[in-house]
Amino acid sequence: MYPWHATFHMGIVHFMAYPQVKTEDEILKSVHKILNDDFFQAIEVNVLYEDNILEKISALCETADVEFLLGAQPFFLTKKINLNAGNDEERQQAIQLCKMQIDRSYQHRARTLTILSGGYDVIEKKEELKQKLIHSLKELCHYAQEVGNTAGYQLGIDLEIFDHTVDKKVLIGPAPDAFDIAKSVKADYPAFSLTVDLSHIPLLFEDPYYVLKLLAPFIGHVHIGNGILNKKNPYYGDSHPRFGISGGCNDFQEVAHFIFTLEKIDYFHQEVMTEKPVISFEVKPLPHEDSDLVIANSKRKFLAALDKVYTDYKGLGY
Repeated sequence: MYPWHATFHMGIVHFMAYPQVKTEDEILKSVHKILNDDFFQAIEVNVLYEDNILEKISALCETADVEFLLGAQPFFLTKKINLNAGNDEERQQAIQLCKMQIDRSYQHRARTLTILSGGYDVIEKKEELKQKLIHSLKELCHYAQEVGNTAGYQLGIDLEIFDHTVDKKVLIGPAPDAFDIAKSVKADYPAFSLTVDLSHIPLLFEDPYYVLKLLAPFIGHVHIGNGILNKKNPYYGDSHPRFGISGGCNDFQEVAHFIFTLEKIDYFHQEVMTEKPVISFEVKPLPHEDSDLVIANSKRKFLAALDKVYTDYKGLGY
């Protein structure tokens, strides 16, 4: 048993760690690897997988006693789903497509569904687009709440904060804007929260301490990963390379500071929709790299970060 088991759950974004798996057999084999590793107590799975695959993964998670979470990020990015679209017809279509994914999340007994905001054409219309996003999120949260009343539990709806000007270029975005969205939505729907990703913070040119302190009341989920800001690097942007890669923004030192700040904002005692607060690796192998080795790198870096938290910050007394 790892020392954090009683405090938080360690997760991993499966579809980032194993981007090469395509067939049902490949997907299930890679999921088995994670579920057999007691380092992890949560797994985030691609909502685009077919229903029969999601049902099998859900059953495997139940057997392994691992929290089953769904990520709609690939769904949003590949299909250009935009909940803050200026065109109301496009926005309503996005809402209906998201409701279908909420239904599937309940069908497969997922604890949370992670989504994201859409792109923006004119930054001068940001406040107007934020209001459209709020309306969309409230409609989705209301729908999820109604379905949950029948399903016997409430699905968490998490809005992940992505970069605003570098790679994905979505509305949310900067921490003050995320604050405005979350404050409005969570006031009416407690099952809503924000997902903060360490890998996206440098791409927003923000400071982790500032972001976590500002958004503390609304954080329901956390990702840790890496990014690259050098435009000459072929993996510039939101590529989620392994920790410590040359030219990367984050290594174990940054992870340690991030974890220590999570403790300071009381994230580990936050009321969340998962069994315990989750910290998930979101790392992706480069084309020539091996997924299992990148995961091993992440585990070693995380343990080094925890050691730094203990020794340098005198934190995480469990």
